[in-house]
Amino acid sequence: MAKSNLRSARLSSPKSSIATLPDSPGVYLFYGPADQLLYVGKSKALRSRIRAHFSSSEERWLCRRIKRIEVRQTPGELGALLLESRLIKELRPLHNVAAKRRRRIVIARRIELRGGYTGVALESVDHLTPSDAELILGIFKHTTQAKEYLAGIARTNRLCPKLLRIEQSRGHCFSYHLGRCDGACGGEEDPARYNKRLEAAFEERRVRAWPFEGSVIVEERSESGVDRESFFIDNWCLLASSRFRENERIDNMYDAHRFDYDSYKILYSYLSDPLHSTGLRTLARHSGSLRLFLEREGRN
Repeated sequence: MAKSNLRSARLSSPKSSIATLPDSPGVYLFYGPADQLLYVGKSKALRSRIRAHFSSSEERWLCRRIKRIEVRQTPGELGALLLESRLIKELRPLHNVAAKRRRRIVIARRIELRGGYTGVALESVDHLTPSDAELILGIFKHTTQAKEYLAGIARTNRLCPKLLRIEQSRGHCFSYHLGRCDGACGGEEDPARYNKRLEAAFEERRVRAWPFEGSVIVEERSESGVDRESFFIDNWCLLASSRFRENERIDNMYDAHRFDYDSYKILYSYLSDPLHSTGLRTLARHSGSLRLFLEREGRN
């Protein structure tokens, strides 16, 4: 990944210098004593958001520690969202909740069991590839959250805890004896009916299908038109981006074709918004589409 060269500003006397900050989209970084990174945030209006921090009585404890502020402007909202997510992962600021999360995620993978029933296997992974999505029922932050979800859908959807692998027993599950399981663990329930109920139970945790026939290019421009940024996206994966100022390329970012859950949530929310449809261009998916994007951006 290339080193960022975004337009930035650094303030050594934070509160008194807020008025000099731009009120445009971007990311801000709060530094404390010994230049320790305290917090990373993003906003569509940097100056207003930073001023709100200093005006909040609940955040007074944080603002007292701030010795320096750095801002990195982006042409638009998507660039700010993705940059914030990346910086939190790379720099791990002291007071960002997201920085304390484990980078591994837990997936609930669909498995086929004897008799035609669908079972669930929990697996901790660092990242996913787009092809993994077909076998994934849901994604969770950690194993505890996953098991709590499985226990919940077992109760509300009459699913078998044994087939969900949250209970071990030789015969029927305990819920069967309580009248809360229809007997899938003993082969008594129709597999198709059980599997349909299982799939429906995971609907809210599922990775959404990619809604485009090929790759997508998103372009954002600053209000002045001086800065622009293009993003090459496929199957919820940000593969590359290019940043320009006055038609001169100043920043490139390349990433492996792998699934990042935080980026997925950002891209799903952004691309699902009808207001952003005018900034999208779809490309036919083929092996050279990324190369063509980079060549085109290099000529512009």
